[in-house]
Amino acid sequence: MKLVKITSSQDPLLAKVPALYESAFPIEERTATENLLAMIDNCPEMTFNAIVEDDEFCGMAVIFDLGICRYLLYLATLDEKRNLGLGAKTLHMLQEESSLPIIGEVEQPTDPIKARRIKFYERNGFHIELENPEILNAAHLYDSCVLELISTQPLDDADECQRRVIDIVYDRLQNY
Repeated sequence: MKLVKITSSQDPLLAKVPALYESAFPIEERTATENLLAMIDNCPEMTFNAIVEDDEFCGMAVIFDLGICRYLLYLATLDEKRNLGLGAKTLHMLQEESSLPIIGEVEQPTDPIKARRIKFYERNGFHIELENPEILNAAHLYDSCVLELISTQPLDDADECQRRVIDIVYDRLQNY
């Protein structure tokens, strides 16, 4: 397995991304697919990684360099590639790329799927940094979605990390 950095929204590896993106993430967790793909061409802080095995697209990992941390926006594998360890391998590879902490968001564990997602990240080196990150929750489009901030390392300034997520990720996703 390898991560292939996609630098153009015209890359043929992206052919399966719209279907994966729309099936793997509920509507309240995603922006318009075309906005996400436009950011590949226009947002230097974003790295779109195709998860590839045997030259076949298996999934995606979208991460942003925020200067003081890196933000994992999306991690997903195709249905037929789930539970094969690709997600864990991807997280390990992303952690090896930089000494900066990787942060992300998960919804509070109000159902078995959300609880399983948190356990997956915990098994792969993340911990709950903030149970209710006020800055991120205030900026979220759906009030019913209460988030937790996860991180691979303790954060020196969790509030500044949240502000950068809003300025560099949320705002740009909405405006492409």
